[in-house]
Amino acid sequence: MGELTGRTAVVTGAGGGMGLAIVEDLAARGVRVVAVDVKEAPARLPEGVRYHRGDIADPMLAPAVVASARTISREGNVDMLVNAAGVAWFADPGLPPPPYVDGSIVDVDPEAWRRVLDINLTGAMLMARAALPVMREHRSGVMVHIASIAGLRLADGALDAYQVSKAGLISLSRGLAAQYGPEGIRSNTVCPGAIVTPMIAGIYENDPERERSMAGRVPLRRVGTTSDVCSAVTYLLSDEASFVTGTDLVVDGGWLTNMG
Repeated sequence: MGELTGRTAVVTGAGGGMGLAIVEDLAARGVRVVAVDVKEAPARLPEGVRYHRGDIADPMLAPAVVASARTISREGNVDMLVNAAGVAWFADPGLPPPPYVDGSIVDVDPEAWRRVLDINLTGAMLMARAALPVMREHRSGVMVHIASIAGLRLADGALDAYQVSKAGLISLSRGLAAQYGPEGIRSNTVCPGAIVTPMIAGIYENDPERERSMAGRVPLRRVGTTSDVCSAVTYLLSDEASFVTGTDLVVDGGWLTNMG
């Protein structure tokens, strides 16, 4: 996938986890990356990556990020947008307490509901809306949005705000594909299953049996890694997927086949 060299990408949620892994992968492939997150820039941010710190739900952030990306692009384009920013707030003894706790709609804090949708869905919409005029001007561009199998099928437990946000993101992506495909713009989602990220690694370290139990529910008998997600994202961004749009690439080791 060497054809990615020299292209320009915006990646949200780049302060850690999947987002940072995607930034590292793209930078290693010679992509000019503008990274975005509400957190401070991570220490291991690849050299040459431009970092913007801000709230993804702030309507003023996306236009500034897109303008920044155009300044480092060879042709003033935003070739790729990866919406990887996302939160899942649930209480767990193996994790630091979240700012709010998601759950059933009868229990969830309304502020938790609002913030989850702001970050997981509205932020992606704002980034897409800012990038679209540039992509339409150049009649090319590709978007990949990190959704979840929870957006396709009922998830374990009650995380209603998270599930609704991911289902909405899938719908948003399909709408973008249908509307802007005639102008050479593609949009797809990657829907991960159980993936070990820095956020939840501590859970499995403290309770190895929990990881074994999760792996036992997956036909491939392991949990996923950020590398698994990166591979799917890179494929969808590449010219090898030039005839792929409006689809949802599930990266879950087959877990979805066992869900009701």
